[in-house]
Amino acid sequence: MSMATWMGEQKTGGPEQITIFTPGETIAEDAGLEIVKKFLGLAGGMGMKYKNNVQDIKKLTATTIEFANGETIDAELKILLPDWVAHDFLKGLPISDDQGFIITDLLMRNPKYPNVFAAGDCAAVTVPKLGAIGHQEAEIVAMQIAKDLGHLSAEKADQKLEPVVMCIGDMGAGKAFYIRSNVWFGGKDEVLEIGRVPYQLKMRYRDMFIANSGRIPAIGLVLAQFAAEHIKV
Repeated sequence: MSMATWMGEQKTGGPEQITIFTPGETIAEDAGLEIVKKFLGLAGGMGMKYKNNVQDIKKLTATTIEFANGETIDAELKILLPDWVAHDFLKGLPISDDQGFIITDLLMRNPKYPNVFAAGDCAAVTVPKLGAIGHQEAEIVAMQIAKDLGHLSAEKADQKLEPVVMCIGDMGAGKAFYIRSNVWFGGKDEVLEIGRVPYQLKMRYRDMFIANSGRIPAIGLVLAQFAAEHIKV
């Protein structure tokens, strides 16, 4: 959506020239089907096109994308999100699964080697590979290490991972969307907010991330949730 805004500002086109596609039945299903429906409604209302079940990309040319299902779309600019692939050096290790992702329990410890922790994209349990879930896992790892060193009780430290999809995306024109959802993991929360507050949260997160070399305090997720869900601007 921010691309559509940018194209309009640059006088190079608009949303009707953008096609969103997915190999599966539903795009971004981890956000929750109700949220996806609302998003596709917004995108369609702006004029964007949507294609699902394209299966895979068969061929890329300078001006087209050819899909495995036989469809072709014109595209001068292609933005492609590849499959998740583990680092080569992690493949074949006793701590890794058959794809090279590190096996952990929900306290982010490897069951065979409990002094080995993993958080973020390298952990097998991280699905989808989202920064917010990585933050949740890193906090668990920190508490486990604190427990091992005798600085935190087991009661406080042994908080198992309960993944939550949290995402803030720039929509252009000073607005952004905010998503908090756990329905993909069996929960009941499926929140979508759109406005200027999520945009400010997105920009301040960017500033904090750069200023602190990626070290974001866990309280940031709590504050973002409160601001996005309770301040309607």
